[in-house]
Amino acid sequence: MWLLITAHPDDESMFFIPALRNLINLSSSNQKDTKSDNNTNNIQLLCLSNGDYRYVSDGPIRTKETYKACSIIGIQNDNRTSTAVTVLNNDRMKDGPNEVWSSDLIANTILEHIRQAAPSMLDDSIAKPDKKHDYILYGPKEKKIQQSWCYMDHKKTQSSNTKGKQPNMVQTIDINLLTFDKGGVSNHPNHIDVFKGVQYFLNEKCIVEACKSSKQHIAKLRLYTEKSNNNIIELNVSVHTLRTISNPLQKYFLWIFVDIIPFLFIWLFQIVVYLVYFLLGGLLWGKKGSSPQIQQFSGIRSIASGEDSHQQCRIMDPILVWKAMAAHYSQFVWYRRLSVMFSRYTYINDLEKINHIFIQDDDDEDDSITSLPPVVAIKEDESSPEFLLSLLQMNALREGVLPTGLHHRPWKRIYSLIRDGDSFVAFRKQLEDWHGSQRHQSSILVVKTTTEELIGGYASIPFVPLKSSLGSAAGSCLFRLNTKEDTGNIVEVYGKSYTATKKIVFDATRCMIAFGGGDESEGVDEGFGLCLDDNFARGTTARCSAFQNDPLVSNQDGIFDVLDVEIYGFVFGSIG
Repeated sequence: MWLLITAHPDDESMFFIPALRNLINLSSSNQKDTKSDNNTNNIQLLCLSNGDYRYVSDGPIRTKETYKACSIIGIQNDNRTSTAVTVLNNDRMKDGPNEVWSSDLIANTILEHIRQAAPSMLDDSIAKPDKKHDYILYGPKEKKIQQSWCYMDHKKTQSSNTKGKQPNMVQTIDINLLTFDKGGVSNHPNHIDVFKGVQYFLNEKCIVEACKSSKQHIAKLRLYTEKSNNNIIELNVSVHTLRTISNPLQKYFLWIFVDIIPFLFIWLFQIVVYLVYFLLGGLLWGKKGSSPQIQQFSGIRSIASGEDSHQQCRIMDPILVWKAMAAHYSQFVWYRRLSVMFSRYTYINDLEKINHIFIQDDDDEDDSITSLPPVVAIKEDESSPEFLLSLLQMNALREGVLPTGLHHRPWKRIYSLIRDGDSFVAFRKQLEDWHGSQRHQSSILVVKTTTEELIGGYASIPFVPLKSSLGSAAGSCLFRLNTKEDTGNIVEVYGKSYTATKKIVFDATRCMIAFGGGDESEGVDEGFGLCLDDNFARGTTARCSAFQNDPLVSNQDGIFDVLDVEIYGFVFGSIG
């Protein structure tokens, strides 16, 4: 199964058609070779936004255009699944160069799509009529009780009722994710966020194991039935990215001389050799099957250059690309018409398999985390108080706390107790304005106590009232900053890798913000992990099962007086 993950409608037609067409042809030929009657569509599309950047009314139009374009390309819903083409409309993943898409949200979206789509890929031998259909998401209508597959979190400790039991592996499925690379192909921020989200998906949702027979690593995802945790589907996950060509000359002009013209000369030479062979009687007297083969431009080729290896998908069908792009008639403006004719992506896709780069060796000197540029903090007026955090502490928090999707985002101080006062009404208004204008969900809370200790938490949801007082924040964590110069670790993080339900509470009535929640069976809650109340005058910290933390301050009872509070948000693009 192949799953193409894009950011906008028309991405699939503008960039990925050579890869898609070759994969569709390969899938069709494999079904013919195996004489399979299964009409399962092995190529699927997941588009994370509906493209309503200019007007909200554009979303439904561009969604319909995507269905039509995919039908032209050859991606269609079949009789077993209705998820071959999926276009999402999520308020937290809106089309726009100034929008920031959460890596955690993208990872969870991919996981949910796979969870729904993977069961339809099971072999027919498992889905015979005389067998139970509990595991099929779209099973027989007359069956009242159906079972769906759930994500098996590899970071969680197995529950007591499954310990010691051998899992029943229903089937192993290979799933290949195809998306943009870190350059985003066209350098669009949404494209780059998609890549970071896929990267986060591999790191946080999959089990990555070393292959004994080779130096590569294998990423695995496991699903289980709700009734029995012993029935498992195991998915071997591979990620392929489309290589970005940043040089416009190479992208639109020079590639013709590098790829097309040399091929034409080779093709003409082979034609001449074939004619000579025919005239000399080679077809008549030669051995069967010994006639020369004429090279075809279309197809998938593996290319190795030193340690670098990738696949190159080629297709000589610009009319197909034109028709697919023309289906996106609301976007098919004059410069896109020129792009279809001259772009290298119309004819050639270079795909790199990247699942092995996410395993970082502790001894690796070229660590991508340490090579990140320093955090950029948005400057304020000279009259504003200094930041509670130094640049060194910001860098440490980025590396230890933030998801990869926020590593390159500038920091903006949204709220400061000293600067803005202790009114919860004013505090609430400032954060609502920030999250409303920027649509940013994530933020960092930093608290300085009267004993000069720095503690805080990262929240993947806003510190603003939701429809209910509880907001799920699965990506949140707590931290404590070591202010002593002779301390090796600058930041101690709690709960980042722990996957129990984490909750952040904002209660405007009680004037309280708190990090807490969790499963009581997995630990004893002595209180919130971190709590601020009484108009930011006092706070408490205690053991909390959601974050597996000890009290963040040295005071034995966990009660502390607040000296200052700051909340930082993350910026992309200009700030009005």
